[in-house]
Amino acid sequence: MLRKSMAAAATAQELRLRQPLTITSRSSAPVLDGWADDRTRERLSDFSQKRFVGGFLASCLAVLAAVLAFNVLIDPFALAGTGIVPTAVEPDRSIKLDLLQKLKRGPEILIMGSSRSRQAEPSYLQKLTGHTGFNAGVTGGTSADEWVFTRFAADLFPRQKRRYIWFTDVGLAGGGVLPQLAQDTRARRYLRGGASFGLGDVKAYLSTDATKASWRVFRKCVLGSCRSRIGYRPDGSLTSRSLRYLPEHAKSLRRSVATRLAGVRANRETLRQARQDLAIAGRFAYLDRMLAFMNNRGEVPVIVLNPLYPSVLAAEEKNGFPAHGATMEKLAQLHRRFRFVLVNCEDIRKWHGTKSDWSNASHVSRPNMRRELRYIVAHSDGVLR
Repeated sequence: MLRKSMAAAATAQELRLRQPLTITSRSSAPVLDGWADDRTRERLSDFSQKRFVGGFLASCLAVLAAVLAFNVLIDPFALAGTGIVPTAVEPDRSIKLDLLQKLKRGPEILIMGSSRSRQAEPSYLQKLTGHTGFNAGVTGGTSADEWVFTRFAADLFPRQKRRYIWFTDVGLAGGGVLPQLAQDTRARRYLRGGASFGLGDVKAYLSTDATKASWRVFRKCVLGSCRSRIGYRPDGSLTSRSLRYLPEHAKSLRRSVATRLAGVRANRETLRQARQDLAIAGRFAYLDRMLAFMNNRGEVPVIVLNPLYPSVLAAEEKNGFPAHGATMEKLAQLHRRFRFVLVNCEDIRKWHGTKSDWSNASHVSRPNMRRELRYIVAHSDGVLR
């Protein structure tokens, strides 16, 4: 009897062992099989987290790739050279090469520089000096642009000597060749190597500014009819009607100045950093060639340091204005090898400029430019007379 009881108990125990063991949780978590333990839970948790992070990173990369592809396709700053739609940057290089080519007589004064020089009127300059002129200032102009316009004018009118006014910022225009210039066949013969889309351009085209510009071009030129409202006179100057449509024409001068001030305060450059920026190999290759070419022709250019809005200048000087210090050192080095006249117009008090006649925090409007031109002619050591 005892043996039968023990056998029955053993059989029951064996049946219980064969059945799968389940663990029920008091919480709302799912029921796990008996072989799941804390280590399994940790592995599953780690796997889920990694999958989430991987998915998130992949989504971010996909968004960045889409933004880059859109901006390269639209090419708002004309860096990639796709040419599918007009750029957000005015194609003023080719326009001004066309205008210069159509002149019957060569200009006696060539005005050069970036968009900050476009307000200069050759007709007003002629009243001050008695010499005809042409405004070859272009958006985002570099010394490569100035070199091309200098050589192009000299080749068009080879027996004519001329005067030059070159408007430039502190740091001086670098030697970079923008695609808008390199793509013009008339300019290409004066350039070395042209331009290519690089890592710096990728960074630029991943920015919010580039995306905003691309969307603006897309709405204007893809969804609508694309017509530029900016026009030029035969002497390269902007028509009066164009002034309100310039990209630098700010809706609020006060907000533009506030934004520029915030940038100055946020970027505290040292004199050492400013010197390093100017020491980049090849930065002044086109500037050196341009000055040498002018001097060999017996020409002495006038280099003008562009004005800064008074509060912006004060903020720069409060920090020591290292960019100005490094620029003046570089100009002193250049002066040992080349002949030119330097006119510093950074402080508007020198030439009786006003705080109101500005298009934005860095671009003077036409009334201030006329005051500046009077000062430049008076302090150019007679080379513009």
